[in-house]
Amino acid sequence: MPKLAMDAVRRSNRFRVIMNLPLRIGLKSGTLVDISSAGILATHSGVLQTGALVDISFQNGNDKFASKARVASCTVVGLGAGEAGATLYASRLFFTDLSAESRQIIETLVGNES
Repeated sequence: MPKLAMDAVRRSNRFRVIMNLPLRIGLKSGTLVDISSAGILATHSGVLQTGALVDISFQNGNDKFASKARVASCTVVGLGAGEAGATLYASRLFFTDLSAESRQIIETLVGNES
């Protein structure tokens, strides 16, 4: 049986966000699809380079989440499905350096998984 690459294995339970949440990935606007204590799945216009380090941020109530994340994958999910007919992409991003405040926001969203 072939071995799986570590980045192909889910690192934690994932909580699917019921509402689509606006998200910033660098200078791009996107939508937070789901989130875990390890990272996010987001849709957005414009391709992201696999392995790149990007800034991500979103607002959750009165709290603003911000973190750096590494792009694990970026795939096309819809031609002409983005803003103004742009190609829509879905990316998996893993957090690289969470602040205490950002970690608390994640724990509030997904619950304490320990």
